[in-house]
Amino acid sequence: MNESRRFSRFLIWLLAAVLLGSALVAAAVVAIDPYRLYQLVQLPGWSTLRPAPEHFREEIKLTLARKLQANVVVLGNSRAEWGFDPAHLVTGAAGGGAVPYNLAISGSGIHTSRSELAYLRSVQAMPQRVVMGMEFLDFPVDGGAAPPPQLQEGFPIDGFKWRFDTLFSMTALADSLTAIRVQRGLEAPLITANGLNPMLDYAKYARDEGYYAIFRQRAEEYAATFQRRPRQLVYRASGSSPAWDDLRAILALAGKEKRVLQLVIYPYHAQMLALFEQTGLWPLFEDWKRRLAEEVAQAQHDYPDSHISLWDFSGFSDYQCEPIPAKGDRRTATRWYWEAGHFKNALGQLVLERLNQGLVDPQAPARFPGVLLTPENLPQDRQRIADERAACLQAQPAIFAEAQALAARAAKAGS
Repeated sequence: MNESRRFSRFLIWLLAAVLLGSALVAAAVVAIDPYRLYQLVQLPGWSTLRPAPEHFREEIKLTLARKLQANVVVLGNSRAEWGFDPAHLVTGAAGGGAVPYNLAISGSGIHTSRSELAYLRSVQAMPQRVVMGMEFLDFPVDGGAAPPPQLQEGFPIDGFKWRFDTLFSMTALADSLTAIRVQRGLEAPLITANGLNPMLDYAKYARDEGYYAIFRQRAEEYAATFQRRPRQLVYRASGSSPAWDDLRAILALAGKEKRVLQLVIYPYHAQMLALFEQTGLWPLFEDWKRRLAEEVAQAQHDYPDSHISLWDFSGFSDYQCEPIPAKGDRRTATRWYWEAGHFKNALGQLVLERLNQGLVDPQAPARFPGVLLTPENLPQDRQRIADERAACLQAQPAIFAEAQALAARAAKAGS
């Protein structure tokens, strides 16, 4: 009997310790607020930077966008999350009354953008203006394969698990500790209050290893990936693909709601475009842009009161043709690019300024050569890019030579 009582007391104390520990963890997470979900403690400068969450990024960002009542949002993948500071969408005549937020999610595809926009519409929080990065690499498919099954409907944010894990988990506690260390200068993957990842961890790596190492490592990865990419844009059985279906759904959402939707073809660095060429993706890239222009034109026809546009920021201008620092050079810093696939906020600002200007006068001169793309001006756009490429090749032949060597090595490794 005594043994039974002692065991019962042990269980009670164990349960009490677990409950107390859970309560303390929850209290610490709420007070430190690593994801800005509670905002009960407001200290000057404290909420400027927070660690970028590894899990539930979509749910967290959507929650914060709603809390802010954001009416101007950025959608896309890491290129948009790292490169587009939405604060630049509130300047000038185009930004009057704007409350911006960057909803882009690193590693995501176009289906995530569709899901985010559909969710905001479902809760009567549809933004007035959407800037959406268009990722070419989302679209290639094996045309002869069977189309994949449709993704399940519903929104992850409606679930309970993510709310529990962002409050009671050890990950949430670890992120709380990281949030404290960030205030003391820790250079880690971060997220600002408006959803931008300022890439302080990349800046540290660039200082330690040099920009050449970043460009080279990512270029090797790109070359290997591009060699394996399929060479079709639609499934023969359906004449479409999930990516095109997602795009049409996004166009329909914007068109029916009469919202401003600006689709952006990313300003890939010249090295990445050269890798498209050397791995045989360039014809597909041009065909993708043609199809994009046709889809947008169709949406404009179907929704004549819409404000939908497609902007092409790809090319080989002086910005995209930025020289890559030499191997071993740890002093020279690039101005516009982290590496060939990801541009810096400085270049993203020029892109967003061009989009702001495009709402007022699409034909006005701009610092960054973004083109309002239509089916009619595709030939002129191709000629622009060809002219830029010739100038870039003359100015920076090493970019093209290295792309050729990396593509050849990747092809040999994959054979």
